[in-house]
Amino acid sequence: MNAGRELRTGPSQAHIPELQLRPLFLPPPGQEFAPAADLGDDTMEDDATTEPGVPEYNVFGVHPVEAERVFWYRWILGHQISFALWRAMYDIIGDRRDQMPSPPELESLAACIDAYSAMLLYSSTVPRAHYHSHIRHRMMLQHPAFSGTWAPDYRPVRRLFRGRLPWQGDPSCEALGAAVTRNAEAHEYIAGHLVLNGRSLLQQSGQAANLTVLRDKEELYDNFFLTVRRPVSRIEFVRHLRERAAEVSAELAHNGLYPNVDGHHHPVVTGPSGAVLITFVPSVLRILDRATRLVAGQQLQGVGV
Repeated sequence: MNAGRELRTGPSQAHIPELQLRPLFLPPPGQEFAPAADLGDDTMEDDATTEPGVPEYNVFGVHPVEAERVFWYRWILGHQISFALWRAMYDIIGDRRDQMPSPPELESLAACIDAYSAMLLYSSTVPRAHYHSHIRHRMMLQHPAFSGTWAPDYRPVRRLFRGRLPWQGDPSCEALGAAVTRNAEAHEYIAGHLVLNGRSLLQQSGQAANLTVLRDKEELYDNFFLTVRRPVSRIEFVRHLRERAAEVSAELAHNGLYPNVDGHHHPVVTGPSGAVLITFVPSVLRILDRATRLVAGQQLQGVGV
């Protein structure tokens, strides 16, 4: 099954995005956000929770792209947004075990998980050969066993993705459970799409996965994805997330989800096994926008927006 050239969400825009990567600032995992006054933050310039029109994009890009630049940008930007979404999720579940999140919090959690799935799709649009020769090669140069298990912000929310929080069996968590299932299926499909033999760098290196990740591995992971740990206010955190969502929007509007690489497109969803992702293909920006607005509302409540 081809993803379908009918799956178009609008015309490509003439504006050429800068594709300028910037450091993402996050507090260390488990550390509270800093008070805005302590960091000299002002209130947000506009209402972060309003719902503007979501830009449209072509699924299949028209403009030829510089592959190495575009796909490196997507790999880093998509991961940075995922880190921010994980942090927002941690702020809801924290260290709680038996305390059920409120309905708005459950809605936000589900939206963040779907947005993370959308970022998996966005990041994985790199052609497979280019992924191995450039992106995977760069990760291997960072460390032969470079692994997503080293991501500092994922570990605190890992129980949620594995369905191990006691309250996840409650009927009110049905939408959240569906988002978790979609994410697991999307993650498995994309891993198989990019690495046909299914062996990660960690597995390929022969090193065993370790639940206790040393800080030096976390620092390697942070450095690779241009992530800096320091005191961050909720206002600054929301600003970082919103700016990056806007960057994804501008980039997709110009290049399409599947960019034109030397006259060819490289769809991620190419068969029935990728059915879980087919609904994400035309909806990356809508899904990301919804999560961003819900996170902003959660984070800025009472801050003085």
